[in-house]
Amino acid sequence: MGTEDLSLEEPLASEIAAVLRELARLSQRAGAPEVDTRFGNTVAATMLEHLLALFAAQRGAILLAVQEDGPEQHNFLAPLQAQAIRPLALHELREEEAYTLLPAFASPGTQGSEVSCWLVDRLALGEFAVEPELAHAYLPASSPALNREGSSPTQASHPLQALLVLGWDVLADGTCSSAVERGRTLLPFISDAAGAVIIHLLLAERMQEVELTAAREALQHMELLKAELLATVSHELRSPLASIKGYAATLLRHERRLARAERHQFLLAISEASDRLEQSIERLLEMSQLETGAITLERSPVDVALLAQEAITAAEQGLAAQAAGHFSFKLHLEHADGTPATSVPLIMADPRRLREVLDNLLENAIKYSPGGGTVTVLVRPTMQAGDPHPRMLEICVSDTGMGIPAGHLERIFEQFYRVDLRLTREVSGLGLGLAICKRLIELHEGTIWAESALQHGSTLHVLLPIGEMDHV
Repeated sequence: MGTEDLSLEEPLASEIAAVLRELARLSQRAGAPEVDTRFGNTVAATMLEHLLALFAAQRGAILLAVQEDGPEQHNFLAPLQAQAIRPLALHELREEEAYTLLPAFASPGTQGSEVSCWLVDRLALGEFAVEPELAHAYLPASSPALNREGSSPTQASHPLQALLVLGWDVLADGTCSSAVERGRTLLPFISDAAGAVIIHLLLAERMQEVELTAAREALQHMELLKAELLATVSHELRSPLASIKGYAATLLRHERRLARAERHQFLLAISEASDRLEQSIERLLEMSQLETGAITLERSPVDVALLAQEAITAAEQGLAAQAAGHFSFKLHLEHADGTPATSVPLIMADPRRLREVLDNLLENAIKYSPGGGTVTVLVRPTMQAGDPHPRMLEICVSDTGMGIPAGHLERIFEQFYRVDLRLTREVSGLGLGLAICKRLIELHEGTIWAESALQHGSTLHVLLPIGEMDHV
């Protein structure tokens, strides 16, 4: 029976049309996000059932093959190593039996005498290929197409092939040639549609592989962050606690031997360690409250210039004992045009929370200027083109310290993020100060960002909205 005769047989043409419609539906299903996983794919199994019914075959398989480099390119099965093939679907046929059939077929559409009731041929996959970085998803580790890193050393990609294996029972006359010939005649009519289903399955597999890889990398990253977080929190909580216990134990054991001045120094050290421990715990709790939305602002008119001066005075007093003379602080007020000013517009803000932001920014500038230097606070209104009234108030806190690498500027406002592990050891803190500043500024409908150059210091910018009351 030839192809030209097939087009004239209406019942057979209707059967093909029905199967093509089913294959089209399966193709859509194969591309859906909920497609089954590779080794238990019901889409491929359903397609094989439809093909077996169309070809009137009793058993069969759909095999996926990755064509490796080989000298016998004229043989469409010779380059296909058995270990490089996996089944997409099997029906009344074991995987090992399917593999034993392949060597008997030397070229497309041919068959060996010992397997006269079998047909093996390709389904159309076009130019579908596996990139080297994804080849491990299709090839086992023992395949010669893979090197140790899972990519091919000899070619840019591995062409994929899909093989359809069909088997028929022997007829009453002891032959099955008519069934095989019918199958060979029908195959060209469904090859493209069946291949399209397989391509959609492979694309879905590829997307799942990419998503799984990304998920694994994200999980590894999260595990690393978790370990770093635990190490940082443990250090920041245990360090002052160890100081408290150490000094307290010494006082208890040697109270009568210590001079009054020595006991006083021990008590001061205990007090400082307690303050540090309390600050760490308060920041952890505050960050948790900010994340859960438990903090609300109590707004009132605020003079940012006065608030900044109070924060600078507090910072100077805090440095008086251990770093006197190493730092100098400056407060500059400007008009929107950059000229010096004696005051700035009031804003509607929570004075306690805004003072906390200023304290954190000053603390950050001091911490990352280990050699001392100048810390400058600049406060000025900003103008927008065409608007005669300033709408935002800018606060800039600048230091002359070590600076921040450009690649870290966007991440310094993340929780527990530290620019450099070496700095984590040298500079105390949980890495929450800037994260808290960002959340509080956002609650004020403002923005915060950083500018920096290595070894030339950093500037933290804050923009806060100015209320309508300040336009008079």
